[in-house]
Amino acid sequence: MKKLFILFLLLLSLACANKEQADLIVTNANIYTVNNAFDKAEAFAVRDGKFVAVGSTQSILNDYDSENMLDAEEQTIVPGFIDAHCHFLGLGQNQQAVDLVGTTSFEEVVKRVIDFQNKRNQKFIKGRGWDQNDWEDKEFPTKKLLDNLFPNTPVALERVDGHALICNQAALDLGNVTADTKVDGGEIILENGELTGVLIDNAQLMVENAWPKDSREDTVR
Repeated sequence: MKKLFILFLLLLSLACANKEQADLIVTNANIYTVNNAFDKAEAFAVRDGKFVAVGSTQSILNDYDSENMLDAEEQTIVPGFIDAHCHFLGLGQNQQAVDLVGTTSFEEVVKRVIDFQNKRNQKFIKGRGWDQNDWEDKEFPTKKLLDNLFPNTPVALERVDGHALICNQAALDLGNVTADTKVDGGEIILENGELTGVLIDNAQLMVENAWPKDSREDTVR
């Protein structure tokens, strides 16, 4: 019996000796590899600051050993993003809004909003990407058409540079914006003393801060 135990320890020692050493092993993760096939994995081993293996938890533990083991508890792990200036959360949020880039008139903007709402049926409509300089009429639009089409659904459409919003009355009411409202560092555009729906810079925050916050599920999606 003693000999069998010694033999077992010897075999175990040999098995461990055959494993490569890693500085860190992460297991039980949801890993986006971002390879050509966009495969997912469960675990990886790191040595000298580099990934030396990516695969299933079992395969990594079979081939590698480390004093530093980390259970990711099924959390998502993605490769590091390295860029001079990025807004990844904003990019994802824009995918949930009306894409208005490339529109050549406010009528086209409104058509895209209608098409979007017919598909999504949102309680609140966001959009981004319009630029009045690309239109024949290069003036800021007004909220009249949006008010007629969406009298009860707040609509807020952001200019391509993020420095202006065109809102319908429902969105302005959400932010308590009136013709008498004053904003430091921003402007509420009026026409003959009436709201046009256009908010500039800090004035946008009145509507944006009153907008319902995305749920965690919406943010992840």
